[in-house]
Amino acid sequence: MEFDVIIIGSGISGACAAREISRYRLRALVVEKGYDLCAGATRGNSATVHSGHDAEYGSLKALYNVRGNAMYDALCADLDVPFTRSGTVIFATNEAEMAEVRRLKENADRNGVPGCEVLTRDALNALEDGWGGDVVGALYAPTGGVVCPYTLAFALCENAAENGVAFRTDTEVRGIRRTDGGYRLTTSRGELTAACVFNCAGTHADEMNNFVSGHTLRIIPRKGEHILLDCKLAPYVQRVWSQTPSALPGGGHTKGMGVIPSVDRTVILGCDAHEVHDKDDTSTTAAGTGEILRYFERNWRHLPISRAIPEFPRSMVIGAFGGLRPHSDTDDFVLGQPADAPGFYNMAGIESPGLTAAPAIAEALVAQAAQSRGWVKNPGFNPLRRRPKPFREMTADERREAIARDPDYGRFVCRCEQVTLAEIKQAIRSPLGARTVNGVKMRTRAGMGRCQGGFCGPDVVRILSEELGIPMTEVTRCGGDSRILAGETCVEEEP
Repeated sequence: MEFDVIIIGSGISGACAAREISRYRLRALVVEKGYDLCAGATRGNSATVHSGHDAEYGSLKALYNVRGNAMYDALCADLDVPFTRSGTVIFATNEAEMAEVRRLKENADRNGVPGCEVLTRDALNALEDGWGGDVVGALYAPTGGVVCPYTLAFALCENAAENGVAFRTDTEVRGIRRTDGGYRLTTSRGELTAACVFNCAGTHADEMNNFVSGHTLRIIPRKGEHILLDCKLAPYVQRVWSQTPSALPGGGHTKGMGVIPSVDRTVILGCDAHEVHDKDDTSTTAAGTGEILRYFERNWRHLPISRAIPEFPRSMVIGAFGGLRPHSDTDDFVLGQPADAPGFYNMAGIESPGLTAAPAIAEALVAQAAQSRGWVKNPGFNPLRRRPKPFREMTADERREAIARDPDYGRFVCRCEQVTLAEIKQAIRSPLGARTVNGVKMRTRAGMGRCQGGFCGPDVVRILSEELGIPMTEVTRCGGDSRILAGETCVEEEP
């Protein structure tokens, strides 16, 4: 066998599986269809670590949501990834919505979610003052939190690579067939063989499963769109707020229209949920973002932030993004080996609360594979990963020391997010480093501020050109044909 294990996909499921597999002495490879890591569903996530209050009792979603939530403090500490247990508030504006709040509390108790409380209006205001007059109560889930999904996925992959896992991006799996003792994968870059496969292919996980198993899966992609608000609003949003899903149009497809304080100091609004046919369509639409804007214009008065900012601040909208949820037609996660495909482990249908559940799912499935296949522990496994401290988080003394050590810390490339030339070079030069404008953006936040790359964009293109040794016309936004510059022009001077 060329590899002991091949993992298909490097989103949160594949990244968690890769790190767990790196605990063993194996020849392991992650193949990713995208030009960079984390190119699919995880990139457009709402960033919420769910408590587990709403997952249906007895489902795999409920089991692994609660288990995964409990792992986040230690996991993010080991990987040096920002994580905040902000808590979540699901508020109600009438008695019908309060009935839903009480149902969610009962469900949380059955699922074993710690600390959930039903709050009256007075108790809610004691927790966080300023709720609108129509708000009558809420469910408070203190174990809810926020994390940056792609930062976590990058960190997991980097730690897996440090522990021996190999990665190949821009490698699409186009077919899989059984062989004696394993599987042969036909990819866009040739054939690969492995004794064992982990299917973490997101919206394409059904295709991977159906190549090898008669127990067919069907993934229905659901698009969720989000709006980003300027970091100036971050001080006013300390917890994740959302209205009961039953109060929303299409509430059955979403946990609610949330206000989410990101770990990167912006505020995320969203999301909606609509079934789509294109499994790779993460575009934003006027209809989708318009639905979110109209909801918050109608309901802004309910939120504590309205005391300081009475009307929804459209002028604070700085961007929008879309993401896909790989919804299974079973309405639950699809995990483990099909009966007719031993050694092929599905991590499929990993939609919300998939970000929360993925660490626990990977831990369980990898342990199962290790036991059945006799894998030997990797004695050199190092669970720790340390990132260079971002310049924007440094004290004045730390900044002076950084500039003295490397003068490139003294030059801002992205002023909005205070990203320096040194940090962008590090992001490109590091193992599994950035090769595109979006890759730099996700690793450093250059281009994620108020101007959305209007100031730093040309500099990022130039730096990528210099660091990668390619013409500026070959620099892309996200790989493939997404070139930033169409070509070169030459203006002749008049004699």
